[in-house]
Amino acid sequence: MKKILVLVLAVLMVVSAFALVACGPQEYQAYGLVHGQGYVGRATVVVSGGNLVSATLDEACFPTQVAAESDLGEQYTVSVSVTSHGSTSTKHYYKTINFADVTMVYDKTAGYKVETQTIVEWFADEANCQKYYEAVVANEVKVVLPTGEDNTILCAATLLKSQNGYWGEPNATALGWKANSEATCAYVLENGFGGATAKEDFTAHAGEGRLDNEWQDKNGVLTGATWTDFWDYFTLLQNAYNKAA
Repeated sequence: MKKILVLVLAVLMVVSAFALVACGPQEYQAYGLVHGQGYVGRATVVVSGGNLVSATLDEACFPTQVAAESDLGEQYTVSVSVTSHGSTSTKHYYKTINFADVTMVYDKTAGYKVETQTIVEWFADEANCQKYYEAVVANEVKVVLPTGEDNTILCAATLLKSQNGYWGEPNATALGWKANSEATCAYVLENGFGGATAKEDFTAHAGEGRLDNEWQDKNGVLTGATWTDFWDYFTLLQNAYNKAA
């Protein structure tokens, strides 16, 4: 009888331990293309007892973020004319990039491809977004050069928006990337995801200075964020939160 009682108590302790773990803070991530399908975004949330307790955003730029300074030969770089903000220049993109079990090859007409898929098609799978993002964070994206593979060119410092200086610090007329990211996370922490079910539920509010065109939700709540694709980031955070269900 005592043995049975001890066994029952042991089982109850294990069940209670699992219950406590399940109710404690749990971290979830969601990955996907954001900002015009031009970057791989990651949303990280912490949920405790069904409540959102923290949220962060980051983005990894595509390999085209960094080009070679010169033509290294057709085996290693592909030279193309690129027009940006009305100015045309020649870029020398690294031809072959390796990470994990993936090889990306730059095609002069289609950009980077993984086998027959364009980079955007390949990133349509969240698992592929995660694979690339994690390789960037771990500095495991390798460029093929005449001297061999190099993982110092396309790395966290050059590809992650939180590290590469993308859209700088706030100024008189713009919030910048970091402030927009923080404002978006603060908004969902305070208000959850009930303020919108469609992109059209967010409308631009005519403000002043750096908060001109600040997004507000369908309930009239100001988000504190102004970046163009607010809906992309809101949705990515929601996707991460939904994984807790």
